[in-house]
Amino acid sequence: MVTTELPDLDAFTTGDVQRWVDFERAVRRASWYGREGRLSRRPSRQELAEAACDGDGHLREAAVARLATSTDSEAVPLMLLRCVDWVRPVRDLARSLVLPKLHEPAFRAMLPLIGVLRRRQVDDWMTTLFRQALTPRLLDAALAVADRETRRWVHGEAIGLLSRERLLDISLRDQDFVVRALCGTVLLDRGECVEELLAAGAPKVRMRALTLVGRAEEYLADRTSAVRSMAQSLVLKAGGDPAAHYRVMPVSPGMLAGLGETGSAVDAELLERHLTDGRPLIRRTAVRGLRRVAPESPAVEPLLTDPSPAVTREVVAFLRGRPSRTASWQALLAEGHPPHTRRAAATLLRAGDPWRRLHTDLALLADPDLRAAAEQDLHAWAQHSSGIYTAPSPGLAAEIEALLPLAPGEPARLIRFSLSVVTRGRPAAAGG
Repeated sequence: MVTTELPDLDAFTTGDVQRWVDFERAVRRASWYGREGRLSRRPSRQELAEAACDGDGHLREAAVARLATSTDSEAVPLMLLRCVDWVRPVRDLARSLVLPKLHEPAFRAMLPLIGVLRRRQVDDWMTTLFRQALTPRLLDAALAVADRETRRWVHGEAIGLLSRERLLDISLRDQDFVVRALCGTVLLDRGECVEELLAAGAPKVRMRALTLVGRAEEYLADRTSAVRSMAQSLVLKAGGDPAAHYRVMPVSPGMLAGLGETGSAVDAELLERHLTDGRPLIRRTAVRGLRRVAPESPAVEPLLTDPSPAVTREVVAFLRGRPSRTASWQALLAEGHPPHTRRAAATLLRAGDPWRRLHTDLALLADPDLRAAAEQDLHAWAQHSSGIYTAPSPGLAAEIEALLPLAPGEPARLIRFSLSVVTRGRPAAAGG
């Protein structure tokens, strides 16, 4: 049998259960080369562990029979692995022999592994085992499993054992929004805790709760876009105009976001007034709103030099697709500007003409802050250069030629070849 490196088995059984899955995969892969195909009369713990994961079904079956009489800490996890074996006789034997070993302390310890193994597409035996063994005494341990997918599954299976108070606590405080939504939905299905969930539940739960209370106007300026969207829909359904509500509300991020989502060109002036607000979140939200109600607003571009990177990113999204202002954007690449401003200008320059993109990347190869992004984009340009069917202006071509010494060897060769082809009036090609 091929020996696979294995940590101390006693420590191995208390670690991350994924290590068992990884060990099984490694042994199976190694076992196709030079295995003996049988157990020794008195196998060591490591030999038995490897046999239980071997690629030979007969060897796995023999190992399961030996593990059934073992008191070593690895016996139960190895037998559980074989309970989802791809060979039916092996898994049937493992299932019949492991059940007597799964007393409450052992089951508690194996909960993480059971959660991982039940994902294997064999049958629902692991899920049935979990359901039958789960009791109120095991509930806390089951809900605290570290693996995220398993934890979500456990919460779904344990719903019937959770009190109203426990469900509400999970719905309001759990760090996993999927778990929060799961438990909150159960409460709403019962018509319970609607106000509490509307105030502090997961976004999907708050949307559902909003449909049950009949006070949509109060949530038009909610901090969460999904809740705002639901409130807007309910107001429209009732014959109202969400934008009219937003126009008379006190200024807040939710109010400006909602106005941008439902307003029209007449609201551009109101949004533009907040581009000079002292709060970055307000400025960013105003820019996002103007993207919809006034996509040609001239008031946004000056915010390319905004001190907030978040605002600048929103301005870039606003300006994408608009006519290029090459000279002013190139001026922002100068080292006197902060990195986020220069990064925004580079993004806009790259978004237009492919030759301007190339020129920008070459120019930034000497920039310590933006060199890495320029190198990455330069390689991307080179990979798609064969699809470029335009030619740079003579002036731009000369500037690109002057910057070529900064480029790595292969991209420089390809750029030089592409330039020579397009300037002769033929499509660029990638070959030499």
